[in-house]
Amino acid sequence: MKVFIVKISCLLGLTFLLTACPYQSKVAIGPAEEKIDKKLFGEWVATADLEYENPTYYNIEKFSKVKYTVTENSYSSYDSTYTKTKYFMHSTTINDRIFLNIQEYAGGDYYLHYIEMGDNGFTLFEISENVDEQFVTSDELKEFIKNNMNLSFFYTKGDVEYIRKT
Repeated sequence: MKVFIVKISCLLGLTFLLTACPYQSKVAIGPAEEKIDKKLFGEWVATADLEYENPTYYNIEKFSKVKYTVTENSYSSYDSTYTKTKYFMHSTTINDRIFLNIQEYAGGDYYLHYIEMGDNGFTLFEISENVDEQFVTSDELKEFIKNNMNLSFFYTKGDVEYIRKT
């Protein structure tokens, strides 16, 4: 059994290394000024992870009128516990699209996603690693997104659908 777990862990690690990293930005798309959407509150799991006994899930809560706290809960089979990673998140709307600016509590780069809300969940589209440009100001980044957000290269191939955890 331990050999099987080690093999699976190595395979997952290799998969992670071979998968390109999503785009990261030194600046957010815009400042945290849009009001939070209470429909995002709760525990969420990716539909692709529902087959696992202990899937990774996210808890989204209110931090302020314009920011969320997101807690990623990742299960470790090694010690049979969930590890928590905390993020701040805020939204920026460009035309009719809502983008999420996500940053670890400790600071650092922003992970950028486009979100589509549905009746029973939401779908996230990650800005692709194909974007090479780096931006010094949020205004420059926002203008770049506005000009490119409808192009096929702009998002990673796999969108991720989330539903409420039951």
